[in-house]
Amino acid sequence: MLKSIAVVVGSYLLSIALVLATDPLLSLIFPGDFVKGRVPSGAALLASTALFVVVSILCAWLCARFSPGRAARHVLWFFIIGEAMGIGATIPNWSKGWPHLLDRPAACQAPG
Repeated sequence: MLKSIAVVVGSYLLSIALVLATDPLLSLIFPGDFVKGRVPSGAALLASTALFVVVSILCAWLCARFSPGRAARHVLWFFIIGEAMGIGATIPNWSKGWPHLLDRPAACQAPG
């Protein structure tokens, strides 16, 4: 049980770290797009979403790979935690013009 929790939480924390690590990369590729108070261009948002989906697929695969058993259940919990955190982050930022809410379900389906 403890290993299962560690795998799911560890996978989720890794996804957070990897998504945050893409911010400087995206700022270099799209200078001026990712500044406070400005909605990024369509290409920058597409690249950001694509990287988020890739990170989600990778971390969901790692979650399934290192689960002690019942890999699908571990990925489901990875998905549930991600959606809960995503909704929690989206609600206060909804009026800022560019919430990302619906890309994680598709990303988590890919490894299974």
